[in-house]
Amino acid sequence: MAKVHTRTKRKMASPTHLKSARPENRDRKTRPKTFKTEESAKKWAEAQGLKKFELKNIRIGTKDKKIRVISL
Repeated sequence: MAKVHTRTKRKMASPTHLKSARPENRDRKTRPKTFKTEESAKKWAEAQGLKKFELKNIRIGTKDKKIRVISL
């Protein structure tokens, strides 16, 4: 594998101790949309046209909430 030069490594935020650079466009999985309040989650779900949905709090055991909309 050929050496990647400094400018390219800086552009791709690759660590200096590795010989290769990171790929420019990594295909990442889209994550589910989350909300801080139940009202905003319900409003978004109705705007998307979801008739049957469930709200699930992802953060259990903390006082702040992170709500995810699950369609049924």
